[in-house]
Amino acid sequence: MSGLFIRPYEARDWDAGLHIFFTTIDSSVNFEPARTIGSYIWFKSYVLLTPGTCFVLDDGTGRAVGYIIGTASTNHLIERWKEVLVPMVDPKLVPKPEVSTGDAMMERDDVRELRGAVYAAQCNMLESTPHLLEQYPAHLHINVLPEFQSSGFGRRLMDTFLQKLRDLGSGGVHLGMVASNANARRFYERLGFQLCDGVLDDGESGEVGRQGHAICLVKKL
Repeated sequence: MSGLFIRPYEARDWDAGLHIFFTTIDSSVNFEPARTIGSYIWFKSYVLLTPGTCFVLDDGTGRAVGYIIGTASTNHLIERWKEVLVPMVDPKLVPKPEVSTGDAMMERDDVRELRGAVYAAQCNMLESTPHLLEQYPAHLHINVLPEFQSSGFGRRLMDTFLQKLRDLGSGGVHLGMVASNANARRFYERLGFQLCDGVLDDGESGEVGRQGHAICLVKKL
């Protein structure tokens, strides 16, 4: 895999980034309209609002084949999300949650939750625990096309992103992941992430660091 290198995200990476997002999306939301709605939550918001903390893995020809995107300040992202992103959202693609569309797929409970998340800027797992968000104010998403995984560049993407956070003065970072994805968890733990020790769901699961089918991992910088 010679020729691969990491560089800052650029506007020309939009289509390739969406391709990466749709290719690597979790199976639980790999259907329409969840895919399109989810792209606002887990991809578009970051590259539009915080491109300075977004990086791509370039295959050597200018094509992005992986990315790490995120923000040094979750609270700042939420503010800009509401001010800038929400007015840009096409209500035909992402109807507000209170709108009854008459479309069975659009009215699924999980899709309505995604619709609500877009308009409420629900983008991370620590919103309900301000004391934890203060400790781990940054958060991220990382995805690499399958054929470029296990190349060592996942770690390099993470190293690049974390160094950028340190340069910006961020003291900690968190991420959310599907609890059943053991391979991803091992990857993050090798990089120094650990399960958040806070209760995130009012004790519903009886576990720390858990919210529904997701868990939150954290790392001090």
